[in-house]
Amino acid sequence: MKKHLIMVSFAACAALADTFTLGQINVQDNNNSTKEINLFEQSIDSKTIAQNNSETVSEALDNISGVNQDVQGGRGESTLYIRGFNANRIGVFIDGIPVYVPYDGNFDYARFLTSDIGEIDVSKGYSSVVYGANTMGGVVNIVSKKPTKALEGEIKAGIVVDSIGKMARHEESLNIGTRQGHYYAQLGAVVREQDHYRLSNDYTATASQPLGDSLRSQADDRKISLKAGYIADDQSEVAISYANQKGKKQQPPATDTEYSKTKYWDWPVWDKETVSVVGQKNFDESYIKALAYYDKFTNSLFAYDDATYTTMNKGSSFKSRYEDYSAGARLEYGIQLGDNFIKAAANFKKDVHKGYDLDKVTESKTLTENYEDHTLSLGLEDTFEITSKLELFGGISYDQRTADKIYDTTAAYQDMLSKQTESSVSPQVALIYSLDTSSKVKASVSRKTYMPSMKDRYSRKLGTAVPNPDLKNEISTHYELSYQKNYDALTGRVNGFFTRVEDAIQSVVWDQNTSLTQNQNVGTFNHVGGEFELNYKVDGLEAGGNYTYIWVKNTEDTSVKQTDVPKHQLFAFAQKEIGAGFSAYANMKFRSGAYEQKLDKSYVINPDFTTFDIKAIYTIKAITAEIGVKNLTDELVRYDMAFPMTGREYFANLAYKF
Repeated sequence: MKKHLIMVSFAACAALADTFTLGQINVQDNNNSTKEINLFEQSIDSKTIAQNNSETVSEALDNISGVNQDVQGGRGESTLYIRGFNANRIGVFIDGIPVYVPYDGNFDYARFLTSDIGEIDVSKGYSSVVYGANTMGGVVNIVSKKPTKALEGEIKAGIVVDSIGKMARHEESLNIGTRQGHYYAQLGAVVREQDHYRLSNDYTATASQPLGDSLRSQADDRKISLKAGYIADDQSEVAISYANQKGKKQQPPATDTEYSKTKYWDWPVWDKETVSVVGQKNFDESYIKALAYYDKFTNSLFAYDDATYTTMNKGSSFKSRYEDYSAGARLEYGIQLGDNFIKAAANFKKDVHKGYDLDKVTESKTLTENYEDHTLSLGLEDTFEITSKLELFGGISYDQRTADKIYDTTAAYQDMLSKQTESSVSPQVALIYSLDTSSKVKASVSRKTYMPSMKDRYSRKLGTAVPNPDLKNEISTHYELSYQKNYDALTGRVNGFFTRVEDAIQSVVWDQNTSLTQNQNVGTFNHVGGEFELNYKVDGLEAGGNYTYIWVKNTEDTSVKQTDVPKHQLFAFAQKEIGAGFSAYANMKFRSGAYEQKLDKSYVINPDFTTFDIKAIYTIKAITAEIGVKNLTDELVRYDMAFPMTGREYFANLAYKF
């Protein structure tokens, strides 16, 4: 069925309301009769995020099937896994801009708050080639808000107190926007300050961490974002955006030295700044879209002598800083040709990493690492409407990463650090069949590539490892079968998947010196699992949830386990309107079967945990007030056995929308 892209643009704007559509990247689905069923991307909008009281991006995504949150204690970072793939192998974008750290591909999801988010889109396995390189494990695209009225906004404040009634943290946010004819502008600001979090009463005290408040658990995050744009009569659009966030965090002590070394670390600086311009010009049967961006990341790590956090006299103590940035551009063209909708995209990304040792007193900088890469990606994808019920999707991408600069102060390895170029070709194909107007089935195969990060290739791991600039790409092949049915107020979905990863990068004993390790392409992994989702919504009642089963096996060496990925994860929720503006909400999460590795390289399975959150909601006109409890039963939650998480908390929120 032939369509005009201008109509597609109008439909998108109407459906997404306050979402910044220029920041979205989706696999095109042309079947109007079942367009509400999307078997490629799963999304959570701002309403769902607020419903679940998800303060951070990691908390929000932990509620999606196939995705699990993890908190890696040694660095105090909140990270995610998609179907068993860690954050390094997941492409993370904000409004289509890649924002993961250039050096290691990591992304601390807990530093990113949710107040200015319109929706979050997640792709697993099959994802649009428009994103560019390094989407082997999936894609997370955080899409901001955009105003649609002459004046609109939200002011929100929230407090959290611990299980004995002491203030733990507070958050205040403002989002205000205006649409004046062809022009719009959006401002967002948020501040969150955490004084501490209190451990569960089920925690057993150790020498480094007594009962009660978690030591060294302060954090401070602040962000301001600005956006201004112009929308023409034909829905062509251009926008410029700016975001600046500043953070700092402490690191709680390890409570069990069988699982983690004792470290006295703090991050006094965790800052990020992004500026971008994006525009799309619509024609009768085609469009052209362009994006340019600059994303800067500054991070300081201080390591102290002991638990007093006052001296730095030992050789293991230091002050260091990363000053990284990425600069890039994307050009995308889409055209309707008969029953085909074709998209072509070109991405260019320049990554620069600079690592410094800081003087322990003056903090003057000495450059110790300077690595630079550039990556070129070319992609082509097509949607072909074979019949009114059957669609064929195909895509192929070519990615090439070149090392432009390698500077390292360790002279012993200089002859090893040669510049290398890696490339890959990644094809994918999918069939979607509409059984009727309310159900679809999808079968897909996609080949994805992970290009080793700078850290993979060059890191010496504080003197315990040898660089390997010759690391090759990891290759994954994803097979997936999905089915979704909408039946009146009930929606159900089932996903089955099998992924094979070849040339997986693993740390092995270096043959030239057995006291050192080196990253090498020696692993083959299988990821097998299923996702089951069910949602029910009628007037006054909404309920649903999802269950995920994941099994990851190293076929080359079965003694090596995938850590931090639960074999079973369940999320369920319900919200009921009571009347007179009151409603009640509750959810539960269950996690089981995640492996954890001790320092002696042996494995254990983390204890299962189940948490419950409840809240009461009162809405009168534009004001919403909430009071509730997180972790109602004060469950002892440990993603990392050496770093217990928050126990029971009480919260109150007040929001005014206009």
